[in-house]
Amino acid sequence: MLNLKKLIVILMFMFPLLTACGFPIEVKVTLTDFGIKSSLTTFRTGIQYHFVVTNEGTVDHEIMLMEPMQGGEEELDEFALAVIEEDMLTPGTTISFDYTFIEPAPTGNLEFACHVEGHYEAGMHLPITVK
Repeated sequence: MLNLKKLIVILMFMFPLLTACGFPIEVKVTLTDFGIKSSLTTFRTGIQYHFVVTNEGTVDHEIMLMEPMQGGEEELDEFALAVIEEDMLTPGTTISFDYTFIEPAPTGNLEFACHVEGHYEAGMHLPITVK
């Protein structure tokens, strides 16, 4: 039987192999009233991520993966790398999507954000880094 140290070493070597073979890395994103938490905030290019987004709040939210807020509300969807609209993220709902970053982005250049009226201003955005 393997001891814990051997298991950890084996997993450390297997993890890059599994991600290189196309197995996505799961990222849990939790939306609350009014905040965003993520199990990861630093990502790597070329790796497929499986985002599992849960609205634990009491009101509808949306999630956008994008550069920090620029322009008017009507333009935001055009700039977003990924979007789950508010009518799909009602309280208690969980929705997932896959995404692979293709270029690096330093902290502050990309974020998870909710742009439902007043939510972003209330603090519903979380900076991320892509290396």
